[in-house]
Amino acid sequence: MLRLLVAASCLLALVWIASNTSFRSHQLLHTNANHAAQSLIKQFALNAAEPLSRSDTPRLRALSNHLASDPYVLSVAVYNQQGHFVMGNDGLTAPPNFAGLPDGLAGINPSKDAIVSTIENDEQTLGFVSIEYLTDAAMSESHRHFHQLGRVVLLMLIIVGIFTWQIGRALTRRDVKNQIEKSAQEEE
Repeated sequence: MLRLLVAASCLLALVWIASNTSFRSHQLLHTNANHAAQSLIKQFALNAAEPLSRSDTPRLRALSNHLASDPYVLSVAVYNQQGHFVMGNDGLTAPPNFAGLPDGLAGINPSKDAIVSTIENDEQTLGFVSIEYLTDAAMSESHRHFHQLGRVVLLMLIIVGIFTWQIGRALTRRDVKNQIEKSAQEEE
């Protein structure tokens, strides 16, 4: 009975660790994808400060198109200090409508995020930039990798469990066989 309780407690601990680790890894992946988007937009804001202060629209458009060439960036919109739309990447002639962003379910984030950063030059705010970023798509490759790793670990645990069970059976048989032989020798 004690062995059964130990085995059951080990199984419950394994399930708890697996589910807890899965939730943490998903949150870690989402946070990393969000940090990547924040880095992209901050780099853009640093590069766009000079062209925005000089109203250099060709350079702003080139920077916007370069940022929009990232496969996970849907749109780039640059606004002036008063909040008026200045320009965006090619194909974006009006500010994007963020009202259509999906609402996330409990514990699940929306598939795309609106990320905003100020554009500053010498600590003076010139405007801001907004991007629509596909956070879930950015983390999908790492997400698949985590699940593949989880399946490999589960397979290893199953194999170890089977080997341990077989070794236990072999040891038990040997002990029983030795006990029978001792009893037979004692009877003689």
